Amino acid sequence: RRRTQRAEAERKMPSVIRALVALSWAAALCVRAAMDECSDERGRPQRCMPEFVNAAFNVTVVATNTCGSPPEEYCVQTGATGVTKSCHICNARDPRNHHGAAYLTDYNNQQDTTWWQSQTMLAGIQYPNSINLTLHLGKAFDITYVRLKFHTSRPESFAIYKRTSEGSPWVPYQYYSSSCEKTYQKANRGFIRTGQDEQQALCTDEFSDISPLTGGNVAFSTLEGRPSAYNFDNSPVLQDWVTATDIRVTLNRLNTFGDEVFNDPKVLKSYYYAISDFAVGGRCKCNGHASECVRNDGGRLVCNCKHNTAGNDCQECQPFFNDRPWRRATADSANECLPCECNGKSAECYFDAELYRATGHGGHCRNCADNTDGPNCERCLDNYYRDPGASRCLPCLCNPVGSVSPQCDDRGMCACKPGVTGEKCDRCQPGHHSLTEAGCRQCSCSPSGSTQECDVNTGQCRCKDNVEGFSCDRCKLGYFNLDENNPQGCTPCFCFQHSSVCDSADGFSVHAIKSDFNDEQWTGQERDGARGQVQWSSSGQEIFLISEDYFPIYFVAPEKFLGNQVLSYGQNLTLNFRVDRRDSRLSAEDLVLEGANLRVAVPLIAQGNSYPNENSQTYVFRLHDSTDYPWRPTISHADFYKLLHNLTAIKIRGTYSDRSAGYLDDVSLVTARRGPGVPARWVEQCTCPQGYQGQHCEQCTVGYRRAQPELGPFSSCEPCNCNDHSETCDPNTGACDCQDNTAGLSCERCQDGFYGDATQGTSGDCQPCPCPPGATCAVVPRTREVVCTNCPTGTTGKRCELCDDGFFGDPLGQNGGVVRTCRSCKCSGNIDPNAVGNCNRENGECLKCIYNTDGFFCDRCKEGFYGNALAPEPADKCKPCACSPLGTRNQQNSCSQGTGQCECLPNVAERDCSACIPGFFNLQSGNGCERCNCNPIGSTNGQCDIITGQCECQPGVAGLRCERCETNFFGFSVSGCKPCDCDPEGSMLGQCKEDGRCECRPGFVGARCDMCEENYFYNRSVPGCQQCPSCYSLVRDKVSATPRQKLHELQTLIDNLGSGQDTVTDQAFEDRLKEAERAIMDLLEEAKASKEVDQGLLDRLNGINNTLTTQWNRLKSIRNTVDDTATQADLARGRVSDAESLIDRARQELDKAKDAVSKVDIKPPGGTGAPNNLTLLAEEARKLADKHKMDADQIERIAKDANDTSNKAYNLLLKTLSGEGKTSEEIEELNRKYDLAKNLEKQATKVQAEAEEAGNKALKLFANLTSLPPIDTKALEEDANKIKKEAADVDKLIDKTEKEYNNLREDLKPKEQEVRKLLDKGKSEQQTADQLLARADAAKALAEEAAKKGQATFREAQDILDNLRDFDKRVNDNKTAAEEALKKIPIINATIMAANEKTRQAEEALGNAAGDAREAKSKAEDAERIASNVQKGSAKTKEEAEKAFQDTTNLDNEVNDLMAQLTDAEKELEEKKAQADQDMMMAGMASNSAKDAEDNARKAKSTVKTVLKVITDLMNQLGNIDKIDLSKLNEIDESLKKAKNDMKKSDLENKLRELNDMAKTQEEMINDYDRQIREIRADIANLNDIKNTLPEGCFNTQSLENP
Repeated sequence: RRRTQRAEAERKMPSVIRALVALSWAAALCVRAAMDECSDERGRPQRCMPEFVNAAFNVTVVATNTCGSPPEEYCVQTGATGVTKSCHICNARDPRNHHGAAYLTDYNNQQDTTWWQSQTMLAGIQYPNSINLTLHLGKAFDITYVRLKFHTSRPESFAIYKRTSEGSPWVPYQYYSSSCEKTYQKANRGFIRTGQDEQQALCTDEFSDISPLTGGNVAFSTLEGRPSAYNFDNSPVLQDWVTATDIRVTLNRLNTFGDEVFNDPKVLKSYYYAISDFAVGGRCKCNGHASECVRNDGGRLVCNCKHNTAGNDCQECQPFFNDRPWRRATADSANECLPCECNGKSAECYFDAELYRATGHGGHCRNCADNTDGPNCERCLDNYYRDPGASRCLPCLCNPVGSVSPQCDDRGMCACKPGVTGEKCDRCQPGHHSLTEAGCRQCSCSPSGSTQECDVNTGQCRCKDNVEGFSCDRCKLGYFNLDENNPQGCTPCFCFQHSSVCDSADGFSVHAIKSDFNDEQWTGQERDGARGQVQWSSSGQEIFLISEDYFPIYFVAPEKFLGNQVLSYGQNLTLNFRVDRRDSRLSAEDLVLEGANLRVAVPLIAQGNSYPNENSQTYVFRLHDSTDYPWRPTISHADFYKLLHNLTAIKIRGTYSDRSAGYLDDVSLVTARRGPGVPARWVEQCTCPQGYQGQHCEQCTVGYRRAQPELGPFSSCEPCNCNDHSETCDPNTGACDCQDNTAGLSCERCQDGFYGDATQGTSGDCQPCPCPPGATCAVVPRTREVVCTNCPTGTTGKRCELCDDGFFGDPLGQNGGVVRTCRSCKCSGNIDPNAVGNCNRENGECLKCIYNTDGFFCDRCKEGFYGNALAPEPADKCKPCACSPLGTRNQQNSCSQGTGQCECLPNVAERDCSACIPGFFNLQSGNGCERCNCNPIGSTNGQCDIITGQCECQPGVAGLRCERCETNFFGFSVSGCKPCDCDPEGSMLGQCKEDGRCECRPGFVGARCDMCEENYFYNRSVPGCQQCPSCYSLVRDKVSATPRQKLHELQTLIDNLGSGQDTVTDQAFEDRLKEAERAIMDLLEEAKASKEVDQGLLDRLNGINNTLTTQWNRLKSIRNTVDDTATQADLARGRVSDAESLIDRARQELDKAKDAVSKVDIKPPGGTGAPNNLTLLAEEARKLADKHKMDADQIERIAKDANDTSNKAYNLLLKTLSGEGKTSEEIEELNRKYDLAKNLEKQATKVQAEAEEAGNKALKLFANLTSLPPIDTKALEEDANKIKKEAADVDKLIDKTEKEYNNLREDLKPKEQEVRKLLDKGKSEQQTADQLLARADAAKALAEEAAKKGQATFREAQDILDNLRDFDKRVNDNKTAAEEALKKIPIINATIMAANEKTRQAEEALGNAAGDAREAKSKAEDAERIASNVQKGSAKTKEEAEKAFQDTTNLDNEVNDLMAQLTDAEKELEEKKAQADQDMMMAGMASNSAKDAEDNARKAKSTVKTVLKVITDLMNQLGNIDKIDLSKLNEIDESLKKAKNDMKKSDLENKLRELNDMAKTQEEMINDYDRQIREIRADIANLNDIKNTLPEGCFNTQSLENP
């Protein structure tokens, strides 16, 4: 549309207007040749303008008056008087005669002018009445010109107005009038001098003349006559002057000839306003900051602003681009809006004029971020300081109590008061507490149980993990042996997890198990379990191992270090070790402990040990589960105890590099033993609960047993429960010594052979079963009846009194008093084992014989069946006689049970009397078969159709008995009849004589009447042979009689070569040919000797000679072939005949089977019928028979076709003797047909066998169907027809589909070529794929690094989870402590009773008890709240760890997928990568991240310690009161339970399992990443194709105003 507007503006703009436009915009054109680009080729901003258009094109004009409503007449002004005017009708409703305002701005076509028209002067259109034409542009435009083209004469007076916004006043642009001063009070043709108002409108009479009467133009240039037009960029007055959003044309006075004064209607109708074009040339106003105007979301036209400007006209700066005031773009400067400089701390600013005058930058930032301030956010707020590592400002946050001033220095360090430390002066110095205005006080903590630190607020000492108390001077409940050398303070109680109360045992001293390598079985073991050779170094008195490759070899400790080493928990394993060179590469499993299906390991440098070198160094490993000593995987202290209780292996890595050696010496394990010496205070003495005994509660007391004996001492003990049938039980297995006929682990059931409820606890609970020996019994719950179970084989019943199904006898002698053991029925294997009631349970008679058998033992065939009923296979048993009712005497269905032979009618054969004897037919007569009586000469083999009796005739032979030739045939013989083949034009009839010669018409001669007689010729235009002129008779008379006679004999001989009826041998035939040749040669010689023989006769003889020679050669070449072919044809016909006979017999068998099935009268089943699944078998057999019949019909058709083809081939062979056809091809075709006939014979034989089998099955089924329910055969036939129809439809569908497939295959051939071309092109893209692979390798390296970091993060998360589990265990222990405290209540009461003399002090304590209880409750609630916070914090930490682990796992899986594609040559690199991973793990153990994780864990533990301290204080207070408020204790117990439940609800274990499961799901994502990579590669190939098809240059049309 813009191009149309621009073309229209260019076409309509007169030359004077073009000159004005060029003058107005000369400066802009000189600076920029193309004004549609807002930046130059270097990207620098420059002035840009939208293209020059006709802004009025197709814009609706609002007219205050338009003709045609109602329709009215107007006349065309001619300017001459007395001349009849041409008048027309203006009708707004008639599309052909309306002149609406839309025609003002449409496309102006000179050949088809349209115009707007007002009403005529007759309707009052004349001064002072005016008409307004208002054009709404919809947006501000820079107007260059306004042009009007009048269809009538131009008005005498009219004006152009403009306004700059909707609702603003109309400003006059220009006046046109021949009476300027009178009409508009303006001087005619005035002008503007420099310095005058350049926005004033002028008046001119230049365009107010009445001529021309049509097509007059009026063009107004907005800058014409304005002095500042040549300095437009610096003239805001003119910039505003050319701006307009609306244009109005006011038509004030019509031009007339003065004849309107006579008020002649015709004259008045000729005066009216009519304008054909209203054009406004200009640009969309964008102030030089846009190159185009577009429609916004509301459909309104706006500028597409650049240079960081905004607004409909780009009349303002965008937000945050206020560093200088907005200006219009000029030719010299784009005056783009510049962004404010807020140092990245704010996205808001405003223009500050004062700041602009002072600094040249007016952007003043608002809402500075990161605690910054200033016009450019360049400084910090008060009491803030600049972050050295970033540009933000951080709050000083100086503690008001511990700091001197709230302002800090540039490092954020506050000035602290004495005794206060920290950047913010917010904590006491180490060893101090209670921050106040006066400073901090010094801590007082136990060195054995504390970290020498205390709580900065309360002075509570920071205890070791297993220590509690205000001063950390006692072990927690569940721990014992406060030891300064123990990093955890106290050792956890083991007690086989049966008690949490223990203390140090007396009588144990420190002992060390040491190795002196004398008679010790130190062995070596490789990673795969293979044994390594441990060698002895006599020089160093040490053992060593030598590796042959990179894989490590371990020292395996001997038996004395293994076994039960519980007393070594928390103690040290010490060894001396060195290597032969320093290139050691450590791993996470340098020291391994195994036992109780557990396995833990640590690196050699763990627990503060050094890297190994050539010098022997001492390595110490503490055997406990502290996080300070990272045994991996992390296990609880109970599991660590369990591992040491059954320690099975200690493995010490001996080699650390390829072909290296490691030396081991002075291995020592600290433990304890009974006896004098240094006391071993870490040995526990447990306080066992009820049911347990022993130093470690490892035994059950008398009257208790193991709940889970397989767990040994780890199993809990429970009281023995023998249901009062035993006094004792085994303490280990828990088995009771049952009495009173009871059994079971707890004597909970009766012994076999007894019944009752053993849980009643009386001696008579179990009674003997009333059953045979060996059987058991049970009590029916509802009736309380005793029923025998597990009866002896073959018996059943409530008392085992009956024989079971399939057995017979009388086990209890109830029927006659004689006991007969139940025995299995003998039915010769002819019963259904899944059936019920196969035999009589008393006498054993078989009742349900199957397989068509009968008899007491099912040992013979049923009537109508034959075979061996005792055959092992069902298929070899009894078969139906299936006698054919048409061929059997009296239509009986019985046969010999041995052979199955039916009694047949005369001339009927086969076992089932289903076929006629060869040479007989008409089996369906029911009286036997009749003889065919075929003619032995005319028939092929004496056989006939078994139904009609039609004999199979030789070719050309007809008749029921093949006794005569067909019409137009002759020569009845054993080879058939030959076709007469009389020429239809030359013969009288189509039938020939017995010698094969046709009866010729006059003028025709020859055996077939196909030649003209001598002295006759053939003329195509006249039918028949025409006689030659009489002159030929003279020549004939001169020819001697002898040559003619010989020639006639020769002709006769040649004609009869292949038509004789007598059989001619090859030798005779050859002799006759030689005789004919001699006769011809003699005749030729004689003819040559005769001088009077005409040349025509010589030519004829030569032709006969050549023909005979050709025939001789052809016949000689096919002589043997003809004989062989004839023989093969005879054989083929015989075989086809046999196939037809077989097919007929198959059809008969099928018909008999069908008749047998259709005649079935099925009756309801009796008591001795066969299994009821025979219906399905019958239906299947019927379908099979129908299928075989269809196959037989098809084969028959094919066989007949083959027979016909053979006959045709044979006839063609006969014609070969006359030289017709192509003998070789016919012979090949005949051979092929012969092979087909042989195949058809085989197929027919197979089908016959199948048909016979199907018929036998059908008859067999017919014989067995006497006991089946009635079947609707009609419905079955309908279903069969329906299936047949569906099969036909499917066949058609297959044909159609095959055709479509072939078409599709043809269509795909060109596409295959295209695919090959694409494949070739894909090879050329391999380089791009290689580049992508290189990028993937780089990504892999990054992912490996990320995976390492993620694994470290995951380990930290696991540590945190273990700490939380430990917290849960401690809460349980604290609950136990509270219970123990409740047990001490009687002791406390006794103490109070014994202290009566201190009643006054007790009363005071009692008075404070209520307050103490309230304080205890408050502290318990605080403990609950702290535990909740710890839970939330840990959950959040775990969530972050899960997220990080998921991300890193994704990357790690992606890396693994890429690594899997590397070749075997990279395996060595993989090994080095594994070594690097181990090095990273080693370094990570000492990294800062690990320390941070450890600090976090300690903080969590510190919080837990606070909770436990509160509980401890509570217990202390409980111990000092004389009355116990049980309700308060219950509240405390509920609080503790709630804290425990909250910890359980966090479900950290399940979340960790979910996290591990998520790692397994990443393999699916790998395949998705593979697919995405393939898609990306395909996209790259597509993009390359697109790039190759793009033009090299970018094209654009020239601007309208390009010079």
